[in-house]
Parts: sequence; C-alpha cells; structure tokens
Amino acid sequence: MVITKEIQMLIPKAPIIPIVTVSRQGEPHLIVVGQVKEIREDDTLVFGIYKMKTTQQNIQDNGKMQVVIATREGGPKGYRLIGTATIEEQQVLFKAEKAEELL
Repeated sequence: MVITKEIQMLIPKAPIIPIVTVSRQGEPHLIVVGQVKEIREDDTLVFGIYKMKTTQQNIQDNGKMQVVIATREGGPKGYRLIGTATIEEQQVLFKAEKAEELL
C-alpha cells in the first residue's frame, strides 16, 4: 500500500494540495486543489475538476502526475506521491505508485 494510514490522516489536514502534470514537451504544470474528494483502497485519490484545461490535456497526453500532501499541523510533515492519472466523469483519478517523505 503506497498511501499509508499516516498519509491518509494528513490529507484532510493539508490546507492546499499541489498537483503537477507534464506536457508533451516535458514542461511541468503546477496547480493547487482544495481537497481530495475520495481516497480509494487501491491507492487512488479522486479530485473534482474545476477548469483544469491544461491539467486535463496533460493527463490525456501522458498521464504523468505528482501530488504533494503537506501540513504544519502537529509539526511539519509531508509526502510527494508519484503516479499516473486518468479523467473519468469530471474527476481526476490519481493512482499513487510511489511515496517519498518530504518533511
């Protein structure tokens, strides 16, 4: 399991959640989202789509995505989640394949 219980507990505490996708040309595209809508048992995070035109295009082009979960609540703690994403029914489904501790 990539998204451990510790990471699951940090997600609702994160004030914003940065996500990064990559264009066909290799250019990173960083945005922030307000929350994770759902955490699925198969290491998938679900995000609602609000605009996100460039993000959606990048996901359709190559699916590469990273998510940062970080908070200062209870002491600084954070993780970078690396994986792939797909678009389904106005949602981004991010499948975490690796977690790296940041803080």
